[in-house]
Amino acid sequence: KDSKVYPSSNTQLILRDLSDNGFFSFLIPKKYGGTQLSVREMSDVLTRISSNNVSLGVTVMVPNSLGPSELLIKYGTEEQKNTYLPKLAKGSLIPCFGLTGPNNGSDALGSIDTGIVKKKNNKLIIEVNLNKRYITLAPIANLVGLAINITDPDNLLEGRKIGPTVFLLEKNHPNLSLDTHHNPLDIGFPNGTIKGNIELSLDQIIGGEEKLGEGWKMLMECLAAGRGICLPATANASSKVCTYGIYNYIKHRRQFNIPLIKMEGVSN
Repeated sequence: KDSKVYPSSNTQLILRDLSDNGFFSFLIPKKYGGTQLSVREMSDVLTRISSNNVSLGVTVMVPNSLGPSELLIKYGTEEQKNTYLPKLAKGSLIPCFGLTGPNNGSDALGSIDTGIVKKKNNKLIIEVNLNKRYITLAPIANLVGLAINITDPDNLLEGRKIGPTVFLLEKNHPNLSLDTHHNPLDIGFPNGTIKGNIELSLDQIIGGEEKLGEGWKMLMECLAAGRGICLPATANASSKVCTYGIYNYIKHRRQFNIPLIKMEGVSN
């Protein structure tokens, strides 16, 4: 169930500590203020954090995967890179990425929110009614990446490529709502919804107007850090925690006057 969320002072302190120490900048080049860790370094850090607190691990993971810092690094215009990457690196911008919806999961070619090209005040705009769910960091984010499927029924784009497109906008964008959150397992993890009937301009596309309709390719090429590094790191953390817990249990739990680890069926 969706509910209102207001970050506690402890949450704000944790986020500030992570920001001040560069934990949101593992992918960002040093020239933009990032730390740019190697794959092994990033995996080790995320494993260590997640082994202590999975929610905290995912909070660090998201800005260092799809982000959208990696999309900006690979596809952003120079203006977009210079505007957003330094702020993402130092944590003054907390990002989230809106792809998942109630009917498409995380399938970028599925039934994602549809934007319609229209003309307003002699400018082309995209009208879209957002309904994104299960978006990590959405309740605390102030920079939002969005995957939108663009349609052009009136051919206002004059035959230019349309389809899935990636946008970037700030939290104060008119009619954008990040006010509700999901609360699975009652752990208060920052995961929520992105909603609103909004208008987008073509210059809010990551990479500018020339990247219109290139969203699926961009997303697939930039999911590698999350799918290939960050998520396996959290799985590695879970394995380590389970191994540690089970080993110490069988070492200290005694039955028939011997610890379980001495039993042949367990030791083998």
